[in-house]
Amino acid sequence: MRFDIDLEFSTTLPADGDHEATVVRGRIEASGREIHVHTDSAALFRLGSRRQLPALRVAAEALAQRGITVRISVPEGTIASIGAVEVSAIQKIITRSPHIKLGKASTWATVVKAQGPGRDSASLMPPSTPLPLSPTFQRRYRMRPTTTHYARGGGRPRLIFVRDSATWDGLPPHEYNLTLETTVLGSGDEAHFKLPDLAAIHGKILHTDQDEYVFVPHGDVPKGSEARILRTGARIILGPWRLVFFREEYADHGRPFGGRTAGEFAHLQRPQFDPRTGQIEYDAIGGLGDSRRPK
Repeated sequence: MRFDIDLEFSTTLPADGDHEATVVRGRIEASGREIHVHTDSAALFRLGSRRQLPALRVAAEALAQRGITVRISVPEGTIASIGAVEVSAIQKIITRSPHIKLGKASTWATVVKAQGPGRDSASLMPPSTPLPLSPTFQRRYRMRPTTTHYARGGGRPRLIFVRDSATWDGLPPHEYNLTLETTVLGSGDEAHFKLPDLAAIHGKILHTDQDEYVFVPHGDVPKGSEARILRTGARIILGPWRLVFFREEYADHGRPFGGRTAGEFAHLQRPQFDPRTGQIEYDAIGGLGDSRRPK
């Protein structure tokens, strides 16, 4: 592993109770495995909480394992070098790490001065991981399946519609919320959802007692406009209009266990009891029909 870096940077430290806003400029240089970070002010390296020192030790050890050295300096001298460094026995006792080499005491006096009295501010180290850690390392966690039997009419059932490619007016798709028990689609006065270039009554969408939304066409209709239960993503063709039905997944009864489309017909998918009908459902296509109750 080799680094070739020549980068200048600047950053603004925000004002706080002890310090005014400060602009710090610096340079990062590297040629090989030694990286040098130099700034024109020690303010960038104000000491943080002592609880963050373990994280610094971990970072230093990771750099050492890769043979990388990072040296941090200010005009007064080197603050510290971490990674693949040679450390005296005294410094190992002070830092509790064989991979952190401190600079001269005079340089550290500059850092402490930038710290300010009684200060316990944030440093450049990332924040410590909140406890407990067990959820992070629980690799065999299995999410419990949930049902999609939400409150009646929930999930904001709606139609997203746009004109077909031949007559598209350049406008983005629009939405129409299905809030009625019976929604008439067409261009006439009786239509709740009015669209031009359709028959006076082109079809209806019924909200059934089973909390399903069913499209019922009026008269002869082309393929794509036949009567059927609407599931999320279902398309309806009405003359020059293209409509798509959407309902949030937590309320879409065609998605057992809150599953995705890919889960339907899966041989490992467990049947789900539907309290609305007292039956067990298998998938969105097969529908209901098994009167067995769960054991």
